[in-house]
Amino acid sequence: MAATAFDTLDAARRLKAAGIEAEHAEAIVEVMGQSVNQLVTREYFSTELRLTREHFDAELRLSGEHFDAELRLSREHVDSELRLSREHVDAAIARLRTENMRTHLISVGVLIAAIALATTILGMMLTRGGGI
Repeated sequence: MAATAFDTLDAARRLKAAGIEAEHAEAIVEVMGQSVNQLVTREYFSTELRLTREHFDAELRLSGEHFDAELRLSREHVDSELRLSREHVDAAIARLRTENMRTHLISVGVLIAAIALATTILGMMLTRGGGI
């Protein structure tokens, strides 16, 4: 903090000239000098305010960067989980399609076997008895 100029000698002289005893004048000047030394100057206040702003801006910037990093990690995690989920769904759909195709093939095989059996029975009936 910058010291404010206070002329203690001049202040003591003026108090003595006003009729205050020298001992009291010196005590008053001492107290005034201490008070003046505790005053904040504009320059000091402006400097401290600027430093506080710079500190706040730096903290805010760091917080923003931290938030951005956390958000990026969260997005990457969600994207990864979504990708895995899609892969699982795609695999399940592929398995269902394979199973569906297998079921159709079995059904067609059974139908062909049934037609072949019916044809064989019909052929036997036609060759043995001459009619249906």
